[in-house]
Amino acid sequence: MMMVRVPVENVYRKKSPFEGLLEHMSKVKECVALLKEGVMKYFDGDFSGFDKVTQRVSELEHEADIIKGNIRAHLPHSILMPIDKRYFLWLLREEDAILDHAENLAQLLDLRHTKIPEEMRENFKEHMELVSQTVKEMEKAIGKMKELLETSFASKRREEVKKLIHSVHRKEWEADRVRYTIMKKIYEMEDKLTPMDEYHLLKISDWIDDIADHAENVADWVRAMIAK
Repeated sequence: MMMVRVPVENVYRKKSPFEGLLEHMSKVKECVALLKEGVMKYFDGDFSGFDKVTQRVSELEHEADIIKGNIRAHLPHSILMPIDKRYFLWLLREEDAILDHAENLAQLLDLRHTKIPEEMRENFKEHMELVSQTVKEMEKAIGKMKELLETSFASKRREEVKKLIHSVHRKEWEADRVRYTIMKKIYEMEDKLTPMDEYHLLKISDWIDDIADHAENVADWVRAMIAK
C-alpha cells in the first residue's frame, strides 16, 4: 500500500480562527451600517424601501451564520490556540447575537410602520447613533486583538485593546442613558399614544439597545482573553 506524503506546509495552511472571526465581524459591520441608514430614514417617517433593508439584513445574518459554522467546524483540536477556545466561542456567540437582534429589529419595523412622535424623534436617532458607535468601537477592539496575538501579547498592544474596551463600555452607557430618556417620554405621552404604538416604541428602543449590549459583551470576552 503506497503512502501519500502530505507536505508539511499544507498542514499549516488552514485559515486562522481569527481570520474567520474578522470575516464574521465584517458581516456585523455591514449589517449594522445598513440598518442604521435605513432606521434613520424610518424615524423621519420614510418607510419606502425599508423592506429591501430588511431583506439584506436577513441575507447578511445568514451569510454570517455560514461563516460561524465554518469557524466552529475548523477550530484546531490538537494544536493549542493562543487563547482559551471557550472564550473565543463565547465571543463569536455574542458577535452573532448582534446580527440576530439586528434582524429581529428590521423585521419588527418592516411588519408595522410605526410613526415616531416628533417629541422623541431626535432621541431615537441619537440612540441609534450611539449604538452604532458602540459596535464600531467593538470592531476596533477585535482588530487590535488580532494584532495583539501577532505580537505575542505585547504590553503596548494590550493597553490599546483595553482603551477600546473602555470606549465600548462608555458608548454603551451613553446609549443606555438616551434609552432611559426615550422610555420616560413614552410613558409621559401614554395618554396620546395607542397601546400598540406604545408597545412598538418601547420594543424598538429595547431591540436597538440590545445590539449595544451584545457589543459590550463581545468587549468583555476580549478583556477576558487578554487578562492572562
